[in-house]
Amino acid sequence: MTRPTCSTTQSTESLKTVPSALSGCMFAILLAVVVGVAGLAAPAPAQAQSVFNAGGLGLQIDPMDARARGLGGVGVGLSGWQMLMTDPAAAAGLRLPSISGTFQPSVTQVSGAPEAGGTRFPLLGVSYPFGRHVFTAQFGSFLDQEWAVTAERVVELAAGPTPALDRYESQGGIGQARLGWATRIGEQLAVGVGVGSLVGSVERRFTRELESGAVEGGLENFRQMGEWRVSGATAVAGVNWFPSDLLQVGASVEWVGDMTLAPVRGTEGVDRSYTMPLTLRTGGTFTLAPDVRLAMGISRADWSGVDGELGGEAARDVVWGYGGGIEWGRGTLRGRAFPLRVGYRVQELPFHVRGESAEESAFSGGFGINLADAQDVPLARLDLSVERGSRDAGALSEEYWRTTVSLRLAGG
Repeated sequence: MTRPTCSTTQSTESLKTVPSALSGCMFAILLAVVVGVAGLAAPAPAQAQSVFNAGGLGLQIDPMDARARGLGGVGVGLSGWQMLMTDPAAAAGLRLPSISGTFQPSVTQVSGAPEAGGTRFPLLGVSYPFGRHVFTAQFGSFLDQEWAVTAERVVELAAGPTPALDRYESQGGIGQARLGWATRIGEQLAVGVGVGSLVGSVERRFTRELESGAVEGGLENFRQMGEWRVSGATAVAGVNWFPSDLLQVGASVEWVGDMTLAPVRGTEGVDRSYTMPLTLRTGGTFTLAPDVRLAMGISRADWSGVDGELGGEAARDVVWGYGGGIEWGRGTLRGRAFPLRVGYRVQELPFHVRGESAEESAFSGGFGINLADAQDVPLARLDLSVERGSRDAGALSEEYWRTTVSLRLAGG
């Protein structure tokens, strides 16, 4: 039996000729990857992307590409071969060296507040095949820390009650860097593993602005800030099984060790460690018709271990995520394959917000297109998805538009 979704049946020797026009594109994407990696290591200032980041340690962002997002966030068991940090076995069939990058602009609006936006780089990677083995190096998102909260209050000074504006800000993010290996075992099984570490930093600021002219002598505004560097080990293992020409099933388990935040640049305090969850994912793709595929997935993570480290009752125990989507592959654009996708997902968020359990849901849609092919093997591929979602916790709610764009180049 052969896997029906694998188009690389030709030998690698027959694919060595790559259009010369790709060399410039490869350089451009390599430059984008370098810039993106720098963004993970030292995030640039941006507007607050979600007030839900302020709960616990941040807002969890799974490292997925545009295709996975368009199909409802199914992070394992998708048809075809690709680089996904949530599914290390999915790289086992990549027969050519490849490089991929994903960027993700979004706009968020909290009820009664102006819109805020920002851009992430949730997934960047390179792969290199060696015989039946494929080696990968990837950078991906984990916890987003971009948020800001303001509060008006009256403070008691020697001169009497004084109006003040307090602003709490967090900048930065926690990502993960990982080296991986994947291989095929016969025609019905693919396995993969990855090991790496958490990377990134978090900067927090507190500013109190006193009303101008409220105090004689012009008291200066108060400002305090600190920065912490993150560290911690990560590992993942996954498997994909193809029991028939119509069905593919995948599963992965992701372990993250204690995440340590160490103060840097004169920040006072000691290292703090937080227990991270063990995350289980499973999913699959079922071929409903020759050009129609149904993808579904589910995830489970237990965050209860972090409760005591955050002061108790800050995190939910077990959080579940569900997603699914349909991909129609018959569409074409100027003679090229142009698959269309729609999806929906629901994800419980790990941290309470104002004491309330939080949940995120989103509808998604998107497409893909092969920009260049060689003997039916995609050498340059673009995928795009758009999500309309919301996050809710009791009376607090926010809505967002999120676009995810992924580009993958391959060559000999």
